[in-house]
Amino acid sequence: FLEDKTLYESQCEVPNENYAIPLGEAKIISEGNDITIVAFSKMVGVAIDAAKQLKKEANISCEVIDPRCSSPLDKESILRSVSKTHKLVIVEEGPPRCNLACDIAAIVADEGFKHLHAPIKRITAPHTPVPYAPNLEDAYIPNTEDISHAVRELINYE
Repeated sequence: FLEDKTLYESQCEVPNENYAIPLGEAKIISEGNDITIVAFSKMVGVAIDAAKQLKKEANISCEVIDPRCSSPLDKESILRSVSKTHKLVIVEEGPPRCNLACDIAAIVADEGFKHLHAPIKRITAPHTPVPYAPNLEDAYIPNTEDISHAVRELINYE
């Protein structure tokens, strides 16, 4: 179980009745046709913001997926989305080596390569130690501009 302490102050609607999030079942946050964005934890909100910005500024339709669970991973939902959009961006706050973004990229390359019309893009923190200073920490964590740049690059890929 992993949790992001920076989400402790966030707010959202929660059902009044008892509920459970099914293990291994991704949530399609927004439907889209141009590109798939898979994001984890805090990066889901960042991906949603980037998708809204891309829709408004460039009429790019992003399908945003929150896997919600890394094991079991709902690879079928991700592969189904990539077979529809043909392009994939994976957003994770962790470092670029040995992470969930690498696993998903490998799964899509192994099982969905025929559907890809562009390289897979992984948006992660840089391959450096986590900085202590708040202004450097902000620069370290992926943001909407990082996602938007990667999406635009893939949309224009030839």
